[in-house]
Amino acid sequence: MLNSEEFCVTAVRGLTQQDVLDRLGIVVQEELPQYRIDNGVEHLGMDAWAVRLYSPPGSEWFYLIDVNGHEGASHKRPVLRQLSQGTEVVSVWSLIGSTTHVTQARDGEIVATCSTWLFESASGSDPDRLNGALERAGFFREDESEEGFDDARAALEAVEEEFRLRVEPGAVEGPLPTVIVPIQLD
Repeated sequence: MLNSEEFCVTAVRGLTQQDVLDRLGIVVQEELPQYRIDNGVEHLGMDAWAVRLYSPPGSEWFYLIDVNGHEGASHKRPVLRQLSQGTEVVSVWSLIGSTTHVTQARDGEIVATCSTWLFESASGSDPDRLNGALERAGFFREDESEEGFDDARAALEAVEEEFRLRVEPGAVEGPLPTVIVPIQLD
């Protein structure tokens, strides 16, 4: 589903597409454009803070999948704070295979964040759940530099398991509603 070198996916619990649009400050006056993961950039540009929107039927999670993985728009703190008001958000951002960031937000607050580049456990006001998930996935060990360990894939699998995130393979390959994230950095 995602390029393991460069991606950003954010999951927010219990919101509908309209809730997500409202929290991001997006007013829709016509049907949202739809793009596939492999053609959004050609339509929106390399620097667009664009996210594709996906909600599996019957799921408690709503997903934002960045069109430009290197931007990590849905992983930015102001976006996570807005989306997590009254609920929970978990986000994984991998930048060109060099580092992976994992962040959990709840009720408008970043409660845990970890950068695998630092080889340190997550920090924040409530990092235990995220740290436990990452430890079970093989992070924070002395032998972490183990040959073949893909921190991006391991981080994504850790949050999928811990937070029960489920997206069927291929479900997000087709065209999905796509929006530009207007939230400014603080």
